[in-house]
Amino acid sequence: MSHTDHRPILQRLRHLLVALLLMVPTAAIPQDATFAVQVIVSPSLAKVKLDRDLLRAVFTMRVREWPDGSPIRVFVLPDDDPLSDQFYRERLGMYSYVLRRAWDRMVFTGTGFAPTVVRSEDEMMERVRATPGAIGFVRKREASSQNRAARPRWQTVLLMTGTAHE
Repeated sequence: MSHTDHRPILQRLRHLLVALLLMVPTAAIPQDATFAVQVIVSPSLAKVKLDRDLLRAVFTMRVREWPDGSPIRVFVLPDDDPLSDQFYRERLGMYSYVLRRAWDRMVFTGTGFAPTVVRSEDEMMERVRATPGAIGFVRKREASSQNRAARPRWQTVLLMTGTAHE
């Protein structure tokens, strides 16, 4: 009977397993998971209450008018932007590919329009501020270096024209 030494193979498998286990935590957590998202609206929407159901209906393009009858203009970042993915998953409870399919179906069947895609968060803020009835989302910005109580993770921000009011 010959006895084969399996120790080198087992040692290599052990090293491979350790390497895989070390990679799992970083692969499972989005690289930029610490940023928070703000929903932003045009100045004309100061009084609109945005709950999850309304946000979902607005971003799926099922609701096309605000309660006052003004048209809704939805602005989004590109599908491959990590902020889009986080907003859709955490705030709307949906995946970006599901939203894209719904938007494409509406466009192709002629029953609706897809949101306007902007290239950057800066462009998002400019377009939402300048467009009546607009809504979008951006990475939460720090208001100032003053010591303030932490705000909730999700926040709706009214974009004012001119100077900011506290």
